[in-house]
Amino acid sequence: MSHIYLNKTFIGKDIQNRFLYACEKGEISTVTKLIRLHVSPNTKDEWGKSALARACEGKHTEVAKHLILNGATLDAKTTSGLAPIDFLQHETELWNLLNDALRGEMPELDEIPDVPEIPDYALPDGAAPKKGKKGKKGKKGKKGKKGGKKKGGKKKGGKKKKKK
Repeated sequence: MSHIYLNKTFIGKDIQNRFLYACEKGEISTVTKLIRLHVSPNTKDEWGKSALARACEGKHTEVAKHLILNGATLDAKTTSGLAPIDFLQHETELWNLLNDALRGEMPELDEIPDVPEIPDYALPDGAAPKKGKKGKKGKKGKKGKKGGKKKGGKKKGGKKKKKK
């Protein structure tokens, strides 16, 4: 899998708008992908509403956790003076999460997607590799190709022998 990194000059309004829409609708996979592509978690729309405010407005806890852990400003105000916590109902899970984050207690993610499982034998102190078939015995090389020297054709280097 290749990694794509977007330069800040290439992160245009269309990508920022897609990021804000994903935060508002709770599309966690899109949000994480765009954050990995270096889209700022502090992106704001034309009314000054931040991505975190949009996630709070849509009541999307997992999106808010990802934004907070990636450095979203917790008290970013909109043009009308509202902070992300102002979009939440008092004493809900997301409200408590934002209050904890404002006090310095960072949230933990429930699940970490896209992390491959590492087999035990690949770890330094892990189990020994599984025993079983060590490999095919018999012909080596690609199917249909013979190994060894090629017959015929031109020989490289040296003098040609004359036939008697």
